[in-house]
Amino acid sequence: MKIERLIAIVMMLLERDVISAQEFADLFKVTKRTILRDMDTLALANIPVYALRGSHGGYGLMPAYKFDKRLLSVTDLENILIALNGFQSLMLNDDIKATLEKIRSMIPHEITQKSVSISFQQWSGRTEIAEMMDALQHAIKSQYLVKFTYIDVDGSKIRQTVEPYQLQAKETRWYLQGYVLEKQAFLTYKISRITNVKQLSTKFTQRKFKTKRQLAKTYFPFPNIPIKVKIDATVRDQFVERYGAKVLSEIDNQHYYAEITVPYHEFGYRYLAGFGSHIKVIGPPDFVENYQRFLKQVLSEYDK
Repeated sequence: MKIERLIAIVMMLLERDVISAQEFADLFKVTKRTILRDMDTLALANIPVYALRGSHGGYGLMPAYKFDKRLLSVTDLENILIALNGFQSLMLNDDIKATLEKIRSMIPHEITQKSVSISFQQWSGRTEIAEMMDALQHAIKSQYLVKFTYIDVDGSKIRQTVEPYQLQAKETRWYLQGYVLEKQAFLTYKISRITNVKQLSTKFTQRKFKTKRQLAKTYFPFPNIPIKVKIDATVRDQFVERYGAKVLSEIDNQHYYAEITVPYHEFGYRYLAGFGSHIKVIGPPDFVENYQRFLKQVLSEYDK
C-alpha cells in the first residue's frame, strides 16, 4: 500500500544519506515514476526531501530533519535482523525480503560486526514447502478458501476445505491454522503433511479465533513414558538441547546415563533408533522388550 511505502521511504532516508530512485523501485517492486510521485507526496507533506543529480545521485533528507526518530535501538534492529535471517531459509517470500532490506537500511553502515549469526540448511524440501506457504499466505491475506489433501500420521488421506487463518512456526516446523468446514472446528495442520493445495474462488468471512484449538493428527497422541538410557559422549549435545543437562549423570569421560521421556509408541522407538549404536536403553524392562522387538522387525526387512 502507498502509505506503508511512504513510511518505509522516510525510515530509510532517516538512516542513509542518499538513495537512488532505482533502488527504491527495485525494493518496492514499482516503477521509478511511482517513486518520483512518492517524493512529491512527501514534499507536499512537509517532509524535507531533496534530490541530487548525477551518477551517484538520488534522494535524501535535509540534515536538520535527521535527528533520531527511531523507537528501536541499533541493537534492537540487529537482533530482529538476525532472527529474520535465521528463518529466511524456511520461508522467504517477497514481503519478508522487503522487510529484511528495510531493517538493513536502518542500521548504520559502520556497524557491521554481529555477535550472533543464525542459518539453516537449505534443503530442497524446504523450497517446496516455502512455495506452498506462499500460496497459503496469499489465501490468508485475500480470505479465500483453500482445499487440500492431508496425510495423517497413520498414512490415511483426507480432502478438506479450510478457511486459512495463520501460519505458525514451532521449532523448525511450520503449521497452518484454519477452520475446517467439514469438521466445523479449528484445526492445526503440519505443512509437510499437506498436498495438492488449491485456492478456491470463494471468499470467507473471518471468524473469531477460539482460545483452544484442536490439533490435526500431527503430534504424538500417545502417552509418554520415563526411560533410562546409556549414551555416548558423542551424542551428549543432542540430549542437552532437547532435555537439558539436568537429565544427565556422568559415568566416565565417554558415557552418560540419561533419564528422559519418550512416546510409548513406534515414534519413540524411531527417535531412539536414530542414535544407532550410540545409545542403549536400560529400562523399564517392558519398554526395552518392545524396543528390541521394533529393532528386530526393522532388521527383518533385510532378510527378505
